[in-house]
Amino acid sequence: MRLDCGQIARRSGPLAPVTLLFGDEPLLVEEASDQLRAVAIEQGYTERTRLMVEKGFDWNELIESGQSLSLFAERRLIELRLPTGKPGAEGGAILAGLAENPPEDTIVIVISGRIDSSGQKTKWFKTVEKHGLVAAAPELKPEAFPGWLKQRMTSRGLQPDEESIALLSYYFEGNLLAAAQEIDRLQLLMGETGDGISQQEMLRESVSDNTRFNPFNFIDACVQGDSKRTLRMLDGLRGEGEPSALVLFLLAKEIRNMTLLAWEINRGARQDDVFRRYRVWKNRQRVVAAGLRRHGYDSWRSMLRQAARLDKIMKGRATSESHDVWFDIERLSLRICGTQV
Repeated sequence: MRLDCGQIARRSGPLAPVTLLFGDEPLLVEEASDQLRAVAIEQGYTERTRLMVEKGFDWNELIESGQSLSLFAERRLIELRLPTGKPGAEGGAILAGLAENPPEDTIVIVISGRIDSSGQKTKWFKTVEKHGLVAAAPELKPEAFPGWLKQRMTSRGLQPDEESIALLSYYFEGNLLAAAQEIDRLQLLMGETGDGISQQEMLRESVSDNTRFNPFNFIDACVQGDSKRTLRMLDGLRGEGEPSALVLFLLAKEIRNMTLLAWEINRGARQDDVFRRYRVWKNRQRVVAAGLRRHGYDSWRSMLRQAARLDKIMKGRATSESHDVWFDIERLSLRICGTQV
């Protein structure tokens, strides 16, 4: 059986022996797993085993987990995380076998990342779909984001008015997790405050405070070429104790993405087509376009090499001319801005 992750909460009856949750929206996948876990507890699956499929994972561990019920538990829940969505030949055969012949008093929930169309045609996927349950969380399209926000706010007892939806869409379009956290924060603030402050005022103040020194806003300032704002935000991130490793990771990730975009455009692809293919959300297109006008493919590739060197410096595998990695991050940031350093 196949469902949407949003339908998990509305489904009744016994749980499937194997349930696969996957998709492009991690928040929706995680929330569906939380709902399934709660139902499992209600149905007596009191023993929980958690496994993570990573390099070197022994699939026999999954089989053994299904055969070792505790003396103090009546039923067992095995939660298997499969980040890549690719169990391989051995893992696929074991998952298919569990779906066809499930262990007694045991259910398996597989939590996965994106599984492409070819992956959905594999034998293990089809077997789980036939004998168990498959629930997907497809990418939320930009036009559907306001509706999702409205539903989310309503479920939290908030008023999904036009201004609130517009503010949340502007700041968080494409980032369901950040939007959900902001809505939960707003719910908490509205519960603590007295009369006299409207929801719109509270949301404007909350969003402004919460995004003042947000690493993602720092990245946008770099790509857009605003050197003064970049330096101000970098100082703010450092002053608030943001880990330099996280800032560098996000910066390197953005440079890598910009290098790919610049490579496509360098080959003659239309910018609109490239933005659509790489899912550059509408509210970031102006920022990204500015970065692509300022630097070509060769320049972005050079900065990617610089970011890789900084990563080695932080891991102790290279030396730096400076005594502070924040200085190196600042130099790279200003280079992205187009400022000579």
